[in-house]
Amino acid sequence: MDRTPEPDTFSPSDEAAEYHAMDHSAVNRQFVDELLEGPTGPLVIDLGCGPAGIPIELCQRSNDYEVIATDGEVEMLEIAKQEIDIAGCLGQISLSHVAVEAMEQFEDGMADTVISNSLLHHLEEPRIGLETAVRLTREGGRLFIRDLARPETAEEIESMVRAYSGEESENGQQLFRQSLHAALTLNEIRAIARGLGIPEDHVQMSSDRHWTIDWCRPN
Repeated sequence: MDRTPEPDTFSPSDEAAEYHAMDHSAVNRQFVDELLEGPTGPLVIDLGCGPAGIPIELCQRSNDYEVIATDGEVEMLEIAKQEIDIAGCLGQISLSHVAVEAMEQFEDGMADTVISNSLLHHLEEPRIGLETAVRLTREGGRLFIRDLARPETAEEIESMVRAYSGEESENGQQLFRQSLHAALTLNEIRAIARGLGIPEDHVQMSSDRHWTIDWCRPN
């Protein structure tokens, strides 16, 4: 089954509100748990931060981290600002309204760690997102990127929608369905990563619906 880029079914404000209404806390905790199994920070860039659940989770673990959280949707950043304030993390997390395709002003190698969760499937050209992430990671720094893996059939997608978003609203289920259709397969992301110098063994399935890139850029 071919990849189908996400259609503009919802307005940015509706999509941000629907995404924020979903419970991502367990997924965010697991992401940070696994991130902290390797070298992390102190300067972290989060590409496509959404409501900032992962930067908040990370900064609540330690005061040692400084996170630049970026997103291309101002509606997401408005929610993120509120969440960061509530969490008491304003001193550690700064927000930047910028799309991953337009980050030329961010210096090469400026981050000790670049992270991203479920951004690439939103992009028309996912390679651009991964290319940017690699560029921003300093030599010796770490790249930790996770996204959905596209199932082989429409039937498998519907099964995942029932299993993982069956209790969400109809709009929430549709967002997840569209995301699965737009996601990359493991082989597709491995091919993109290989072209950017990331060995295949650093790109692995990490759940029944996610792949993860965990790679330290050589010195």
